[in-house]
Order: sequence, then C-alpha cells, then structure tokens
Amino acid sequence: MSDAYLAHLRKIGISYIFGGKERLNFSLVVEKLKNLFAIDKLMLEGGGFINGSFLNEELIDELSLILVPIADGASNSVTLFETSSFLNKPKPVNFFLKEIKKLDDGGLWLKYVTKHD
Repeated sequence: MSDAYLAHLRKIGISYIFGGKERLNFSLVVEKLKNLFAIDKLMLEGGGFINGSFLNEELIDELSLILVPIADGASNSVTLFETSSFLNKPKPVNFFLKEIKKLDDGGLWLKYVTKHD
C-alpha cells in the first residue's frame, strides 16, 4: 500500500493494521486486534483459504455449521477449509459437538468446539 493511500485512510477515519512483512500472520493480526481495539471475539466468514489459514494457526475455538437439505453436484464447489503449500505444516484439527438445533426449513445448525491438547 502506498503512503498516500494510508494517509487517505487516516484522513477519513479508517483504522488499519499490518499483519506481517513477508506473509500474512493471522496470529499477529488477532493479537493486534485485541491489543489495539479490545476485540476479544471474531466471527470468521471467510472462504476456504482464509478459514484454513486461521485453522492452521490454531485460531479457531468454535465451528458453527448450518446443514440445509439442498444438493449441488458442481465439481467446482468450494470447501470449508483449504490448504496450500504456503501454510506451515497443515494438520488435522479435532472438533467436538457442542449443540444441535433443528431449523424450520429442515436444516440443522451444528455447533462444535475445538479440542485443545
């Protein structure tokens, strides 16, 4: 980002943070959000790669899934968590079922918590 653009953001009152010099470090981002803005809880609504990045850095405490009775057989459907060669040693994460709610449309709302070893 250019200095002019950052100055523009400051001028119009938009806060920003940097999360690493060489690559985005989500642990650093979360730490800065907590320390600078007193944000203790985030809701992550990303795509597979950002979800996978947060998962890889052990930053997901709870997983909320809604299962609806709709099928899409498209071969290019996105996944919930994606990994990539740039992630540091992606490893499986265990979740434990915390709660199930039946929704009016026949769907299910599944809430899980992360198992911390």
